[in-house]
Amino acid sequence: MSNLRWFILILGPLPIIGASWAVSAWFKNEPAAAAARNDAHGSASEAPLFMRGPEPRDSDLAGACHASGERLTARSAGQLTVVARPPFIVAGDLSEEELAAWHQRTIVPAVEAMQHCYFTRRPYEPITVLLFRGEETYTHWARALYGDTVVSIYGYYKPAARTLLVNASTGDGTLVHELTHALADFDLPEMPPWMNEGLASLHEQCQFRRDATGPWIEGLLNWRLEGLQSMVEKRRLRPLAELLADDNFRGPLEGTNYAQARYFCLYMQERGVLVDFIRAFRERRSADPRAELSVAAVFPDRTWDELDRDFQAWVMRLSD
Repeated sequence: MSNLRWFILILGPLPIIGASWAVSAWFKNEPAAAAARNDAHGSASEAPLFMRGPEPRDSDLAGACHASGERLTARSAGQLTVVARPPFIVAGDLSEEELAAWHQRTIVPAVEAMQHCYFTRRPYEPITVLLFRGEETYTHWARALYGDTVVSIYGYYKPAARTLLVNASTGDGTLVHELTHALADFDLPEMPPWMNEGLASLHEQCQFRRDATGPWIEGLLNWRLEGLQSMVEKRRLRPLAELLADDNFRGPLEGTNYAQARYFCLYMQERGVLVDFIRAFRERRSADPRAELSVAAVFPDRTWDELDRDFQAWVMRLSD
């Protein structure tokens, strides 16, 4: 690849940022389908944990899960069912059999696949998964346990507590979305928001498969497509380079950002470079806080403009 093309791909976002203020008003009103959100980290005041502890012994982690489960039982005055499945504590207003089924049907295959595809460091502390039968008990316990009163209707992850809360009535996809955040928090906590939410949102609608190399997780089309296509059709979707360079992922364009980040991850998956992209980010994360260099590494023969045109054309060809 020529030096000029590499220069354009790496530095392309800079002039875009400088011009973005002039068109920001154009993006104020998002289509309803694009604006739907799914919080990842709960309260904005909670910072992700960037700690790196030693690899746990199975007995240590099992003991820590047992102790965490007992504390949760005490905090809920015995009103929640609690099941220890190291490294998880699975709890909620469901029966023990129902919680065990969620663990076996969704948590186990999702974790196995993500650790095979993306993450190299396994959890070294307990992860609490709180599953609630419906929105009423979900919001009640979010408030009772953590004082959270403004939450996504789907679910959210609390990194400071290593806990995810899920409205189980919204389906398996919500649980896998939040599990992605929890696993990334142990292994790649440096992921920028667009990458973290894009990967988690990719798993809102997914399938598991297994081949000779091991288990895989693959994103599928989902409800976020309609709003994204609407933005492309109206020529109101900002370039990928600007999405990556924006430090305000959860600003006024939050819903569209989720959709664009999700489908860019799906685009990389379909091009066969998603795993390579995550590997590239792992290798250069300290020098690549927005993952721009890592995108460039897996699309070495394209400028940002070329990449964006191909991505948007691909989005418009998708159909449920």
